[in-house]
This record gives sequence, structure tokens and C-alpha cells, in this order.
Amino acid sequence: MNQSKNILMVYPKIPQDTYWSFNHILPLIGKKAAMPPLGLITVAAMLPEYYNTRIIDMNIESLKDKDIIWADAVFTSSMIVQKESLEEVIQRAKSFNKPIVAGGPYPTQYFDQIKGVDHFVLGEAESGVLEAFLRDFENNKAKKVYARHVIRNKNGRKEIDQQFLDNLLRHFEKQDADIQVVNERPSMNLSPIPRFDLLNLNAYASMSIQQSRGCPHNCDFCNEGTLFGHSPRLKAGEKIAAELKKLYNLGFKGSIFVVDDNFIGNRKAVKEVLPKIEEFQKTHGYPFALFTEADITLSTDEELMAMMRDAGFSMAFVGLESPDKEVLRSMGKYQNIKINLSEAIRKMQSYGIEVTAGFIVGNDNDPDDVCDKIFDFCQNQGIVTAMIGLLISVKGSELYERLKREGRLRKDSEGNNTHNFELNFESLPGKDEKKIISDYKNLLARLYDSNGKNYFERTSVLLDRLGPHPKSARSTGYTELKAFAKSFVKQSCSSYRTNYLRFMKHILRHHRSIFPTAVHQAVYAEHFIKITNYSLKADKIKEDFVEKSKYYQTQLTTSLETGLTKSGNFIRQKQRDFNQFLIETKKRIKKLPEEYRNILMAKYKDTVEGIEALFKRNLAYSR
Repeated sequence: MNQSKNILMVYPKIPQDTYWSFNHILPLIGKKAAMPPLGLITVAAMLPEYYNTRIIDMNIESLKDKDIIWADAVFTSSMIVQKESLEEVIQRAKSFNKPIVAGGPYPTQYFDQIKGVDHFVLGEAESGVLEAFLRDFENNKAKKVYARHVIRNKNGRKEIDQQFLDNLLRHFEKQDADIQVVNERPSMNLSPIPRFDLLNLNAYASMSIQQSRGCPHNCDFCNEGTLFGHSPRLKAGEKIAAELKKLYNLGFKGSIFVVDDNFIGNRKAVKEVLPKIEEFQKTHGYPFALFTEADITLSTDEELMAMMRDAGFSMAFVGLESPDKEVLRSMGKYQNIKINLSEAIRKMQSYGIEVTAGFIVGNDNDPDDVCDKIFDFCQNQGIVTAMIGLLISVKGSELYERLKREGRLRKDSEGNNTHNFELNFESLPGKDEKKIISDYKNLLARLYDSNGKNYFERTSVLLDRLGPHPKSARSTGYTELKAFAKSFVKQSCSSYRTNYLRFMKHILRHHRSIFPTAVHQAVYAEHFIKITNYSLKADKIKEDFVEKSKYYQTQLTTSLETGLTKSGNFIRQKQRDFNQFLIETKKRIKKLPEEYRNILMAKYKDTVEGIEALFKRNLAYSR
């Protein structure tokens, strides 16, 4: 007889100090999180029907002791950016002696750095790992790790995959591991309809679904191929339509992010899926506004752009990376080289598809003026949402392996490359790393300027170019009007109010037909401008603190080492100066949001204690 289990699925908290959190927008639209934990609710749909399953998304609600006590096991899925929150989840589960099961991108690649997990279920759940774990779990003989590993054939990729396998086999005892090498990755048609019914749908700004996994390209900084392969695997159109119907029947209407890393990785197959999506949208009155990620070659296929538009896609995130072709060539971004990027973006916009874009600063081949080029490009092409990140070498990428071979790797990625103002590798000789970081900060400050001038100029360019689009969920209803009213009151009193009000006037004169889209862009200004401003302020506080602390540490340490101690009065005056500096620093920190305050205070506590100890020692030896 099958035994019922209580499974608590916990999604760790995502830090609020990132572009991707959208935490400054959510209160304006009455939401708590940007998107739901799609991986967890997909796994939930693969559990036996006789299991009792609950989900706690720590981005919308707190994890309570009673939730953990109820559970027979705690399942988690996480990205590396959720590292600290995952550690908290593990500790709390262990305090109640509950077994914890970990999967997702972070545990899959960094299993050897995570302590306290009872069972690792690595890679894609549909590969057979989840089924194998559940079978053993029900028989009380679950192993430490479950993995189904594919080794690619091409040189370079093969070595990366073999290293990963070797690390797995070294880290886990053979008798406590179910690790198998397989020939292929699982079909996406094995993936069930996610358990959307477990979610509080009203808490999220948008829903998410997945159409495909895998990308045909081989950009050297990306680990997508390592995780999901280079041959895109798609769900059948009927399966995607069924997922949309499930959301519709649950009462959801609004934005849906199709989370594929490259939606058009297999154009022929996706062209067979899009008519099913369009049919659903037309039949149900276009309840969903869809957005996704794609590569720039979408601009060369007018049939595909028209099909996406007609299916309700209004936005695509494109990895442009750099406006410099030599930089693109050096990173293996060959799909961007043969295309005129400016013309490509204009073409996509003409089909009613907004282009949001990612750029990378810190490449070995970057020209000195790369940040100026990126700024001008975004302004001229109407790229309102530009995600500019410092180059971060991530495990599983060819870049990571090359830097490791060259002895240039400093540390592993922490998951946030947009507001972590440091490289995780050594720059080439002759490259001024301080200038790279400084130029990067200035670029962010210009794109998301505190008065909003540049932001709203880009937005006006975009709206002037956007082609017609079918009716979708981004229409004017009660929810949209309520959000507009709240945002108007807040933004009319903001640091960028003059340019905001000028922009709203421009909308009413020239873009009434796309008013919801225009308001959507205006609301996003609140997040991007604020988070950029706060991040730069926090970094400036950090820089000032580090510089001043080094001064006091050097002075006090030198005094002790040379035996040339100062008078007690002199040291006490320096101590008063230091304490005054701390008071002023704390005042600056208190003006920041809680997320920044906590990070700064935690980081500097040990430094302050060390300097205070040096003062005491100097006073003890003072004349």
C-alpha cells in the first residue's frame, strides 16, 4: 500500500538589491514577487497523487516553524543568487530533523559547497532522477545524490562534462550515489503541467511557463549548453496550450514569461507551436501578454516575428553583449556579428516586439570607450531596459575553464553581476580594473539617471517605433487604472518627476492607443532608477569605509610594530575621530533600504571590532 507523505516545497528568498527583483515596482501594482518558482511547481506535478504537497515561496511569505513541523520532507530549488536564503532553509529544516532534498541550478553545479542537504536530486527532474529518488525515498533507502549526466562529444565541451562527472564521483560515496551517464537529455513532453493551483496567483506580477530547453549557440561566458545541451527540445504545441488553459481556468489573466533561454533555438519546431498559442489567445480574447528570451537572428525571420506578434508576444530579451564586433567574436557570439544590430532591433520593434537587452562590460577585448558605445546604442535604439553586467565567469562555461587554466580566476560567481561591483577574475596586464569598474558605474548612472531624462528619452524612441500589436492582457482595465493611479501619485513626487510628467504628456498626445504599454514603461522607471541610485550609494559608502579603515589599521599597526607608540591623548583623539566617522557612516547606511543596510553592517562589523582592538593595544602601550 502506498504511504502518503507531507512534502513542503520551499523556494528561498531572492535578494532585493538586483535588477531582477523588481521590488520597487511590485508595491505599485499590488504584487509581492515578480514570478513564481516554476521549477518547484513542475516537480510538484511529478509527485505521486497520494502525497500532500504545499509550497512556501519565501519571496511572498515567511517560512514558519509549523510548516516545517508538518512536513515529512522539505524540497528546495534554488539559483546561486539565493545561496544565503537556502542556507537558512537548510538550518531550519535540520533543527526539526526534517530531511531536506535540494535541486535546481545552484545545487546542480555547486553541490560540493552546500552543507546539510540529505539528498541531492541534480539536473533535469524529467531525466529519471526524481523518479529514482522517490522510489528509494518511499522504501526508506534514499541515497545522498541522484544524477543523470550527458557528456557532449565536441572537444572543450567534453572536457567540461567529464570534469563535472569526475567531481561528482569523487565527492559522493559510491554506495550512497545513483549517478549514471546517459546518451541524451529528456524530452520536454515528459514534463507535466506545473501545479499552478499551489500558488497564490494574485501575489505575482506575471506567471511563467517553459516551452524549450537548450540553445544551439556556444557563447563562451554561458553555461546553458552544459546544463541543457545545444539541441533545443520543445514541448508540443498542445502541451503549451494546455498549460495556458490551466492558468486561464484558474482565473489568471496578465503577463506570462516564457522562460526559455532561447525561444527560437529551433525555429522550425517553434513555428509549429506558435499557431496553437495564437489559436488559444484568439479563442479566449487574448488573456495573456507573452514575453521571452531570444537571439538577435529573430530579426531575420519576418514570418517568425509576425507569428510571435500574432500569438501575443510583446517583448523579447536579447543578449546583445556588446556593440563591438571584435568583442563579440572573442566571446563566441557569432550570431550577432553578421547582423546590423541597429537595423535588427528596429525591425523587431516594427513588429510590435520591444527589445530588452543584456550587455557585458569587462571583456579582455573591450575598447576603452565601450561604456560610451553601449550608452549611445541604447539611447539611439530605444532599448529602455538595458541589463548591463560586469563579466562574471560562471562554472560550466568555456570562459570559466579558460580563466582557470590561465590562473586568473579569483572566486566563483555569486549570481548577481549587475550590482556586485567587482570582477571574479584577474584582468589582463595593461587593463586598468579600477577604470573598468568606474566606467561601468558611470554607465549605470547615465542609463538610469536620477532625473530620468535619459530613461524617458529611450522610452519615447521605443514607443515611436513600436508597430501595431493584437489586443492582449496589457489593456486598460480596473487593475491597470488602479496601478496607474498609485504610480502617478508616487512618481509625480519623485526625483525624476519633471521628465516623468513630460513623458506622460507625450503619451497622451501621441500614444493613447498603447497607453497601458507606455504606463508599464513609466512604472519600470521607479525600479531601475531607484535600485541604481541605492546600489551606487551603497558602493560609495563601502569604498569610503574601506579606505578610512585601511588608514586607521595601517597607522595603528605600524605604531605597534615599530614600538613608536604615541601619547595616550593622541591615540584617544584618533579614537574619537574614528568613532565620529563610524557615526557618520551609520547615518549614511540608515538612509538605504533594509537589504543594503543588512549587507553593509554585516560586512563591516568585524572590521570595526579589529580596529577597536588595535586602539586598545595602542593605549596599553602609550606613553
